[in-house]
Amino acid sequence: MGSDRDNMQKKYVIALTSITLCLIFLFAVYLSSNRQRVTVSPIEAFNQKEKISFISSWGAYDSKSQRLKSILKKLYDKYPYLEIEDSSMAGEDFLFILKTDFASGNEPDLFGLWPGSDFNLLVEQNKVADLTDLVKSDEAWYNQFKEATWDYVTVNDRIYGLPIEIIYEGLFINKDLFEKYDVKVPTNFEELLNAVKAFKEVGIIPIAYSETPEGSYIYQNMVMKLGGKEDIENPFDEEGQIKPCFIEGMYYMKQLYEAGAFPDRLLYIDDKKRNELFVNKEAAMIVQGSWLIGYNTLSGDDTTVDVIPFPDMPGGKADTTAIIYGCGNGIFHISQKAWEDPKLRQSCSLLLKELTSPENVGILAGGSGFISNIELGDYAPPATVLSTKGEELVENAKELVGPVDSFINRGIWENIIIKRFPNVLKGTMTPEAVFDEVYAAMK
Repeated sequence: MGSDRDNMQKKYVIALTSITLCLIFLFAVYLSSNRQRVTVSPIEAFNQKEKISFISSWGAYDSKSQRLKSILKKLYDKYPYLEIEDSSMAGEDFLFILKTDFASGNEPDLFGLWPGSDFNLLVEQNKVADLTDLVKSDEAWYNQFKEATWDYVTVNDRIYGLPIEIIYEGLFINKDLFEKYDVKVPTNFEELLNAVKAFKEVGIIPIAYSETPEGSYIYQNMVMKLGGKEDIENPFDEEGQIKPCFIEGMYYMKQLYEAGAFPDRLLYIDDKKRNELFVNKEAAMIVQGSWLIGYNTLSGDDTTVDVIPFPDMPGGKADTTAIIYGCGNGIFHISQKAWEDPKLRQSCSLLLKELTSPENVGILAGGSGFISNIELGDYAPPATVLSTKGEELVENAKELVGPVDSFINRGIWENIIIKRFPNVLKGTMTPEAVFDEVYAAMK
């Protein structure tokens, strides 16, 4: 009896051992195959191109266009499984296309956009990804950005973009033309008028200007010098009426127009042609942003060109050294739509880190007038005469004022204020009537 029981126990142990060994074998096979899947999956993913749509205002004739293309080409070579579709374009069409894409649900995965009403609206509509945790999870990445510039991309203590570009605006002058015709470089509006009359008499266009949003920088600088930081960054009073400096600025623009300051056929001059008038020495002055430095021949050590603060305006509140200053289109964002797709989120985050690396920012900054918002170290490009002057302009400014058109709804700025400028200059509409339209639109 005991022997039979012992035999049964032995058979039971053998059977149990066999089952256990079989289970261990099967589990080992499972683990082996599972390890293989973990190893193989990324390789398979690399062989399947993933499209990332990207857009910025650094296209066509923009000074950073070719630099951006070289960076994107380098990133494609580094990450061949990513296909970056670059739709960047220069000029006023960029913002219209970007807004249209968002409105139609065809938003880009990764995009550049300056601060202002459009950025704020996209954040409000939950169209822009919150990057706070992403960038703060990498202390070195977060700390490479200048602390003060986080204000431009932060809403309710959350970060929605990574700023790499600082911009400024100023009065660019062709010094050789001033010297040739013995014209005083203007420091106030009266001297500016005198310079206009002097260049008009010798057949030189005094000021390169176009009736486009970017052409309005001369008006914006006038308004800034008239109103100072407080009125520009808070453009409406308690009743919702525009501050007086905006109306006064239009009257001063009309005064320049009547003195012959601007090119003929204003409606037919686009941004590119306007810049070329100055670069080709057909115009003596232009009010532009720092990116003009990278435009064609200005990207080198051009000692015939200078950049100075816009002249003081009668009764102006701004300091003589005051300039318009802020972040440009070099703020990169990820759309919320891309963020919600795990693969796109990972790919866009990777590209975002690459685009904001010192190496690639250094490429963008080279000779373009681009002031880097991060420390470039060994990747800093050689300084040029004009880029150095621009940095000195910023360092010497006692008052830094945000871009005027970023404090007014961009649609109102472009579709009312800019579109009505030809009527104001020709005297068929008063500045007060323009801002009556603005007030009605805001209501």
